[in-house]
Amino acid sequence: MSWKGAFQAHQDGILCLAVSNDGSLLASGGFDGLRMWDLQNKVELRKPSQTRNARDPITCAAWLTLEDKRNNILCCGTGLGYVLFWKQNSTLATPEFEETVARRVGTGQEIMAINWCKGSDQLVTATYDKRVQLWTVGAKHTLTNIFSIELPTTVPRAIYFHGADILVFGMYDGEIHTLRGKDGIVLATKTIGRMIGNAAIDAAHTSFVIDNAVNGFSLHRIEDGVCTRTYDTNPRKGFPKQVAIAEGGSMVVGGSDDGLVYVFDKATSELVQTLRHSTNGRVQTVTVRSVIMDRTTTDTHHQTHDTGDIHYILAATSSNENDISISVWKKLATSSKRHQKKRGGLTALTALRSVWQALPHLTALAVIAMFALQMRVSSEVYTKTCS
Repeated sequence: MSWKGAFQAHQDGILCLAVSNDGSLLASGGFDGLRMWDLQNKVELRKPSQTRNARDPITCAAWLTLEDKRNNILCCGTGLGYVLFWKQNSTLATPEFEETVARRVGTGQEIMAINWCKGSDQLVTATYDKRVQLWTVGAKHTLTNIFSIELPTTVPRAIYFHGADILVFGMYDGEIHTLRGKDGIVLATKTIGRMIGNAAIDAAHTSFVIDNAVNGFSLHRIEDGVCTRTYDTNPRKGFPKQVAIAEGGSMVVGGSDDGLVYVFDKATSELVQTLRHSTNGRVQTVTVRSVIMDRTTTDTHHQTHDTGDIHYILAATSSNENDISISVWKKLATSSKRHQKKRGGLTALTALRSVWQALPHLTALAVIAMFALQMRVSSEVYTKTCS
């Protein structure tokens, strides 16, 4: 990972970061509200007029993809239980946003987590009052409730769509509930026996990683919750820290209480890199984003086709112990998986063609070898007969 830059404008702790699907925009939210950034040009964008209380912190954020893919839409949750939608105005050269939704959900408790299912245009919210609600988002960003349930004891810390169902990760009790997607009925409950500071699911939905609030991060199987690997950071305090799975599921990235961001090899638990965000203090807010780059450039002499993946790691100051800032690291993969597959296919085809071209020569050598062997056998027989 190479250092890309820092963003500074927040005056208080940053609680969430979200990078748009195309990697061009960054949303950052915290105790002093929501800010929008042009990630490539490293500049803050103009904020729209807002109806929220200025003292209402932004606690979580996610980018939505509706049928109208021309506009970026940001969804945020707040400490007073509001769901906010910011829609990009695509007619302007410089990205600008307008607030289209500001709706309080549940009993007005803090929204702990939100998640988006782009295949069904559904949004799920989890609030501190143990309530999970599923919504459909209409063409004009109207929210229609599908179900609303209250869990008996679990305060949700993270929430994910899991096929047709929904997974809810409990913060204090370490319980993981599987809810039926159509009505919220609890289908199964597992416990991992420890607090969950935060959680992230791999793309294959076979495992998840958590901040375990004890020794760092740990990897668990989704089917039974069993821990299969740990990633030790030796935290000095039990602050909850965000964790993410990066680079196509190969890396685990998490925050710390000592100014660092830790990058582990997911399969081996090896510490691959430590990224310095600040000299000390809490780094509880972390996110990642991989963007597929497929660009063709042409000049008067030649044409080049640049294909690869750009991996971003972002971290933010989550307390007032240090200067409030956002750090961005960038890694460019020289070739993406699809390019590697294509190259692998071409390599196999080239090898097959070489074998085919060499076949006549191999056949001739085989005939010569067989003839020589027959001559040797005949010679031995002749020798024995003469003796």
